[in-house]
Amino acid sequence: MSPAIPVPTRSAPLVARRTEYRPGFLVLMFAGEIDALTLPILERELGSAPPGSTVVDLTQVAFVGLAGARALAVAAERAAAEGRRFGVVASGRTLARLFRITGLAAVVPMFASLSDALRELLAPDVHDTAC
Repeated sequence: MSPAIPVPTRSAPLVARRTEYRPGFLVLMFAGEIDALTLPILERELGSAPPGSTVVDLTQVAFVGLAGARALAVAAERAAAEGRRFGVVASGRTLARLFRITGLAAVVPMFASLSDALRELLAPDVHDTAC
């Protein structure tokens, strides 16, 4: 597990923590707020995700601006194009509403808990099984 990287700003700082749950499966946990000042942290972490599955845990995030929502959508679309799995954990009603309003919920698989995301994204892909 890498150390948390706080970035002081006028908004609440965004702290990112990377955990390799198992080889090829990364969990990115964020705490704080994702706005114009902290967006580069989110983009850096999403851009440096290794091949494999990625779960972005936003359960400790109080605010996500539109630019943050767009960054998540871009990361999800990139993962899909590369054949990788990607999901977001967001348990708050505010984040779920933002994802619905922006259309992000249609692009990114969302989960209510990290355990739900792990269970779903670690499951064998049903499309890979022969009938």
